[in-house]
Amino acid sequence: MIKGAPLLTYNNVLNVLQQASPKMFLALGVAGLILLAGTDLSIGRMVGMGMTTATIIMHQGINTGGVFGHIFDFTSTPIIVRVILSLVICILLCTFFTMIAGFFTAKFKMHPFISTMANMLVIFGLVTYATKGVSFGAIEPTIPNMIIPKINGFPTIIIWAAAAVFIVWFIWNKTTFGKNLYAVGGNAEASVSGISVFAVTVGAFILAGILYGFGSWLECIRMVGSGSAAYGQGWEMDAIAACVVGGVSFTGGIGKISGVVVGVFIFTALTYSLTILGIDTNLQFIFEGIIILAAVTLDCLKYVQKK
Repeated sequence: MIKGAPLLTYNNVLNVLQQASPKMFLALGVAGLILLAGTDLSIGRMVGMGMTTATIIMHQGINTGGVFGHIFDFTSTPIIVRVILSLVICILLCTFFTMIAGFFTAKFKMHPFISTMANMLVIFGLVTYATKGVSFGAIEPTIPNMIIPKINGFPTIIIWAAAAVFIVWFIWNKTTFGKNLYAVGGNAEASVSGISVFAVTVGAFILAGILYGFGSWLECIRMVGSGSAAYGQGWEMDAIAACVVGGVSFTGGIGKISGVVVGVFIFTALTYSLTILGIDTNLQFIFEGIIILAAVTLDCLKYVQKK
């Protein structure tokens, strides 16, 4: 970027929105868990698993790497079938692992910090061992223009994110499950009111898994592939931080979808702005850390005042 040029330009705003779109799915997923006074440390590894899976299925030509030594070749399968298949498998894989974490959290009252940390380790170890840690290259170049085309320069990937925001907003605010989510988050003993804490907890984890799978699939298409087990490292911190900055309280039962959206945009815009200003990547973590600390401090102060 030219020194002295304005940051707030139409193209820069679109770039921020484009980069924020896949991360929106991740933040919306973990927001539901934070609403239950929980968290999820496995998001980044879910992204790596989803990216790898989607890249293998939508790969341009025969795959250059194998899974447990097997080389996959989907070149004879119609592209649209490969696109749908990759999405379905991404969602199934992510949902499978979130269901496991949700089960242990709900059944044995295990803190999500532990159950999702276990998921994080298992997923990374499994995907790295299965693929030998290699990157699988690029997907078919026609797929991005098919799924997230740019119309007159406008990235339609934003529409996917907007649809996810609306759907999750509807679930949180207009369904019985959403009302129960707030109730359980605000009162872990909500079962006395006839609400199944087990069902709500597992349901929140399932919803998170669906969103993680969709987000990783969308990120794969946005980046035109390059899936590997290491991709997405640290994204769990960005997603959690976006929720906290957006007002989703770790005390449970407090938060709005609009806050999650604002939080994602704040963090994406911060990273993008610091990058084009030439700020060292390591220093960017300092800025993010200060923002997170300030946001959580304000949240804690509000909680103390209520007490």
